[in-house]
Amino acid sequence: MLCGLLSLITSCSGKSVGTTADTAKDIRPLNAVVILPAEAAGGSAADGQGSDGGSLRKGAGFIDLTMADILKDYRNVRVLSADQVASLMDEDNKDNSADVVEHLGRVLHCDAVMVTTVNRYRQRMGSELAIESPASASFQMRLVDVKTRAVLWTADFDETQESLLSNILSFNKAQSRGFKWVTVESLVAQGLKERLAGCPFLKR
Repeated sequence: MLCGLLSLITSCSGKSVGTTADTAKDIRPLNAVVILPAEAAGGSAADGQGSDGGSLRKGAGFIDLTMADILKDYRNVRVLSADQVASLMDEDNKDNSADVVEHLGRVLHCDAVMVTTVNRYRQRMGSELAIESPASASFQMRLVDVKTRAVLWTADFDETQESLLSNILSFNKAQSRGFKWVTVESLVAQGLKERLAGCPFLKR
């Protein structure tokens, strides 16, 4: 049902790990923001690095739970589950995904919706101290204006944990993680927290 929404806001993510908003004048107050359930990108990882459809869906589920926890104290945010989205769509809209944004905006009186797309979600193989393959994840976040369909804010995350020896510039990040190999859940949770904290449209 959300595929139409995703197609409306698709853009190239590359390897960006930053966030963007258009300009300061475009950062207008939003009274209500709806967070839609995260979606798996297609049926498999876009980069072919081992994330199958099942792992992407697992990643989407983890992102939903983590975002709900991070955003629970934000006063202008409402996080929806997949069941809640389905229940809010009337019979005329269930098979018309292009109307999801407009319909939710009208029913929930929201100004914008946020959608997250999971492109890669790969668990580490090994332990905290020794691994065969590190945790790796990639996701995109888009905040879309309900009335204009303009993308108000974007945030991309794309990281495969590196050893300190392979990238000395990662010292601060490695230190914050206790110089250990983290799980994909820890990797994603940190990325979500940092990016949501940087979104100028969300209010505590």
